[in-house]
Amino acid sequence: MSSLPSHIEKEGTIGAPEEEGIVIETVQNLARIKVTKSSSCSTCSIAGNCPFNAIGKKDWLIWAKNEYSARKGDRVKISISSRRYILIAALIFIMPVSVLLATYIIAKLLGAIDQFAVALSVTFAFISYLIIRGIDRGSGKNAGYEVVEIVEKFDEMQQNNV
Repeated sequence: MSSLPSHIEKEGTIGAPEEEGIVIETVQNLARIKVTKSSSCSTCSIAGNCPFNAIGKKDWLIWAKNEYSARKGDRVKISISSRRYILIAALIFIMPVSVLLATYIIAKLLGAIDQFAVALSVTFAFISYLIIRGIDRGSGKNAGYEVVEIVEKFDEMQQNNV
């Protein structure tokens, strides 16, 4: 059997990839985390469509729910819940295809010629993609990520480096 991707613990289990980062700021129950793109990004199944790869940055900043009370300087592990991971995949991949098919069928039922129906459906699929992307970028501090573990406290890191 081939090895499973790092975000799948056992066959048949769906889960979001986990990443590590450094807390750079905390606000109420949220933490701003600097995440460095890891080597697992290159083996990810959606690496070609990942917005972090598209912008070409090695590091990115995200907001995460901070249920573990991580503090500035702590190294933490973050993840997206399985439910949210599946929802994101559905929005990004299934929604535009559904819009494409629905628009084509409606256009044909209304008597449009094939070329117009195809052009209209592709246009609406592209618009739905832009809307989804706009919603994602506009989410701001609505943390989709959550801190799942404090890997190393800031105080411990300082002592280990001495």
